[in-house]
Amino acid sequence: MSKRDKLIERILNGKNDITPDEAVKILEYFGYKAKSPSGGSSHLTFRKKNALSVTIVLTQNPLKPYMVSKLQAVLKNEGY
Repeated sequence: MSKRDKLIERILNGKNDITPDEAVKILEYFGYKAKSPSGGSSHLTFRKKNALSVTIVLTQNPLKPYMVSKLQAVLKNEGY
């Protein structure tokens, strides 16, 4: 099982130790593109055509449960 598969499993199981860097890796793997607001911010919004947008707060380590829920929705949308 690859590191990515283990990370996907942790997200799907609702683990509370997901870091912003791990979330970014998963979203980029599935083709989401990051956009940072102008003026600088600790938030990144990921978008993909015909999919939900996801905002990650880079200073939240680990991610809050509602952000993990959004990642779970992305994974379910991708067929996991």
